[in-house]
Amino acid sequence: MYIALILAGICVLAFLIQLGVPGFTEALLVAKGLSFYEPWRFITGIFLHADPAHLLYNMFALVIFGMILEKIVGKRIFLGIFFGAGILASIGSAFLYNAALGASGAIFGVLGA
Repeated sequence: MYIALILAGICVLAFLIQLGVPGFTEALLVAKGLSFYEPWRFITGIFLHADPAHLLYNMFALVIFGMILEKIVGKRIFLGIFFGAGILASIGSAFLYNAALGASGAIFGVLGA
């Protein structure tokens, strides 16, 4: 089983929870004033998405390119790239935006690798 598929499944599950649980998104997204006091947001924000199109495009790229990279570098290195790039993107976003979410930064890291 590819880790990229599992990560995509977690993102889809998180999105379904976002749709059904009020306040879930706000509690876990990267927020300018809170994230450095609540550092888990740099990770949880990776799994949240703004709308179905945002989720679809990110998961398409994650599954296609993630499976290719994972096959080349292995599961452990793939996870390091995914989370390393995602966390760095979240930290950067905390300086640039009032709020941010999504796996785009992590996926750009996968694409770059």
